[in-house]
Amino acid sequence: MQDLFESYVSDLYKLRDTFHDDLTSTAKKLSQAMDDYTERSQAALTSFMEKVAARGVELEAAAAVRLNQFRGLPATAGLPNVSDKSLADTPSADQVKIAAVAERALGTAADRAVAAKLGVENDGAYKSQSGHAIALVRSEPAA
Repeated sequence: MQDLFESYVSDLYKLRDTFHDDLTSTAKKLSQAMDDYTERSQAALTSFMEKVAARGVELEAAAAVRLNQFRGLPATAGLPNVSDKSLADTPSADQVKIAAVAERALGTAADRAVAAKLGVENDGAYKSQSGHAIALVRSEPAA
């Protein structure tokens, strides 16, 4: 009986050692896999950040082109070098008038849009007057 018990304990020790060796091997493989994943993640993040930075430069250039177009300059025009040439001509009187009318129209349209959201009833507030009109606002009855 004693021999059977010692054999059983010996088998348990062998099983424990085998399990420990397998566990250590698995832990090493997992650690290596995590290291590989970390390296690939860092490489992917670096690549992504480089692409974002490049795209940011592209967007800034596109925004500059659109701003130049908005200002009436050619799309390919860069910033003028003031040391090389004289200052740009001032806009004509017609261009100034057109710009002023366009600004007023945009301002009026924006004001009307806000007024529509707020439920303003008085449309006379948007006509040129010497004094300011008081706008009436519709309100819902309190519940």
